[in-house]
Amino acid sequence: MRSVGLAPCARVARVAIMFEFLKQPISLKRAPSKVPSAPDEAPDPAPAEESGTIADASGTAAEASSAPANAPRRRRSAPRPQRNFLKQPISLKRAPSKAPSAPAETPNAAPSDASGTAAEASSVPTEAPRRRRSAPRPQRTRNLVGLEIEPGQLIAVQSRLNGHVVVERAAGTPIAANLVRDGEVTDVDALSSALSDLFEGSGLDRRVRIGIANQRIVMRQIELPPITDAKELDSAVHFQAQNEIPMPIESVVLDYHPLGIEDTPAGPRMQVLLVAARRDMVERMLLAARQAGLRPEGVDLAAFGMIRALRPSDGADGEQVLYLSIGGLTNLAIASGSTCQFTRVITTGVEQIVAEVAASAGMPLADARRLIVGAGASSVESAEPASPAVPASDDTVAAATADHEQLARLALTDGIRRIAAEVRNSLDFHLSSRGNVPVSRAVLTGPALDVPGFDLALGRELGLPLIRGEVALASPGAAGYVPMSRLAVAAGLSLAEGAK
Repeated sequence: MRSVGLAPCARVARVAIMFEFLKQPISLKRAPSKVPSAPDEAPDPAPAEESGTIADASGTAAEASSAPANAPRRRRSAPRPQRNFLKQPISLKRAPSKAPSAPAETPNAAPSDASGTAAEASSVPTEAPRRRRSAPRPQRTRNLVGLEIEPGQLIAVQSRLNGHVVVERAAGTPIAANLVRDGEVTDVDALSSALSDLFEGSGLDRRVRIGIANQRIVMRQIELPPITDAKELDSAVHFQAQNEIPMPIESVVLDYHPLGIEDTPAGPRMQVLLVAARRDMVERMLLAARQAGLRPEGVDLAAFGMIRALRPSDGADGEQVLYLSIGGLTNLAIASGSTCQFTRVITTGVEQIVAEVAASAGMPLADARRLIVGAGASSVESAEPASPAVPASDDTVAAATADHEQLARLALTDGIRRIAAEVRNSLDFHLSSRGNVPVSRAVLTGPALDVPGFDLALGRELGLPLIRGEVALASPGAAGYVPMSRLAVAAGLSLAEGAK
């Protein structure tokens, strides 16, 4: 009975207690016992959002969202400076990455985890400034390659101007005598093949400026009233050219270069250098170059290139200098300073002398050329030691008799006299037509320098002091197998074109 009577009372008491407990207000807030661990965090209106942001920066956002019960522990353990670091403005500049080195920014520095994450996030943008700085870095523009096409040889030179002309790279090759005759192309396809072989593997740029020199080129210095308008000057020059050029104006390629204004008895007059070349001759030259894969960017007189390369550095103002390039033909120019005042092409040159000896002695051109070199060394006095003769082939040894040597000496002496006579006629014509100061000295370049004593013999015939014209090399192997005597004209063509 006691157990039966007591059991209902006990159950009623327990139910009453539970009922009183359930009457208390229900709240989803955290228990008050856990708040004192971080009293300064209580006013924060959105701690959950900040913890989510920090989780995103540290790579734990997924864990924070998947386990909300553990979020309070992560908020208590997360350092307060992380929130300050993320509240700083975002920048793609490289300056923030260097901020830790400054003592003043040490209090705001982020912990190692956050800074490592920020470095990874900004690794791509920090490289961008390096690329932007390197992009506008200026690149040196290389000069064009000067290309000299002459009877018997092709010479290509890339040069630069450093107080004087310096050859950086060169290539050359002999060609058959019938490809170019008197400075004009006679076989376009064969010349194109030779040009292609020359540039193949040479390392030279295929942008070229071609030098021309033949008797179908006319150069005149004309006078015009002072004209400042470019279009009016162009019209006046083309009108005046009809009276100065002995060729139909529509059949020539015309160019001109103003030289300045001079005072004359008729008043101020503009001096203009006028150049005209047969159009068909120029077009055949350009066609051969283009077929060889070259990119002609200019056509210039070979005489202008010779002046640019060999102009004496000690020349006085107004001094008249004679320039001669003697090889397959004789290219003559007279200049005052850097301005060409007269030019002429003479068909007689070293190659014509060699051809005469080869025809008279019945030997190949190569053997006749070696015979001329030997004859020059033995018959003409030279201030410099004679260069050793090129070893002769077996055929030459059998043919080089006393008669052949005498024939070569006579041909060389006669050739030098003929060239000197033509040069003197040109000097007299220039002096009579221009009335300027006579030529004071001469500069010689070309294959004629390879014949020992040629320069001294020609200087005596002309009655002028004559110097050897050669250019400098950027390195000992810059010229390759091209003789130094053959670089000057092409090196000058490689530089800026024009009459100067």
